[in-house]
Amino acid sequence: MPLTPIPGFADPFASLSHLFGALVFLALGFLLVRRGRGSLPRMISLAIFVFGAVLLLSVSGTYHLLAANGSAREVMRVLDHAAIFTLIACSFTPIHFILFRGVGRWGPLILIWGFAFVAITCKSIYFNTMPEWLGLSLYLGMGWIGLASGSALYRRFGFAFVAPILWGGLAYSVGALLDHLKWPVLVPGVVRSHEIFHVAVLIGLAFHWSFIYSIADGRLTPLTDDA
Repeated sequence: MPLTPIPGFADPFASLSHLFGALVFLALGFLLVRRGRGSLPRMISLAIFVFGAVLLLSVSGTYHLLAANGSAREVMRVLDHAAIFTLIACSFTPIHFILFRGVGRWGPLILIWGFAFVAITCKSIYFNTMPEWLGLSLYLGMGWIGLASGSALYRRFGFAFVAPILWGGLAYSVGALLDHLKWPVLVPGVVRSHEIFHVAVLIGLAFHWSFIYSIADGRLTPLTDDA
């Protein structure tokens, strides 16, 4: 059953959930960056995460309010997918900048931003021909690169410390898989698998925001290459 639009919104739940989320995370972003006071580079890394979150949510919300089959919606659809890769890289940035030093900081950041650049380029060029499963694999594969760094943090700080990263990653992943499977449909015409994915994105962001907020003051001793 197709979604039931309302005036001004082609996909009401998907659009409104992410536009509202963009406002919430913009407000939370000020608190996050403020907590990083005392180090300009640390504040910049936190602002990068906020930028990625607000970019994704605002682009997604705008894309879903546009009428189907229009040229503007097609452009926003490409930007929507590009913003996913951008958010993943932006989420890695403060974690590695604040909690790691040396190769442990710059190696993963170079890898993840390089991955994002290549993936955005390929996805944009081959948008209409790339299989959905391949696009999904790129998103999930890029995100779970963080397992290596997460394992190092687990060994240093314990499971309770890294749990929000894990739960956030699982929320993103489960939501993306349900969206790919086009299941379930909770409320026909209103909430389908894609709307569930939108909620999962907000949950994933909330977990990752809470983790990054906990480290934003820089009080923890970073992991070094010889740790």
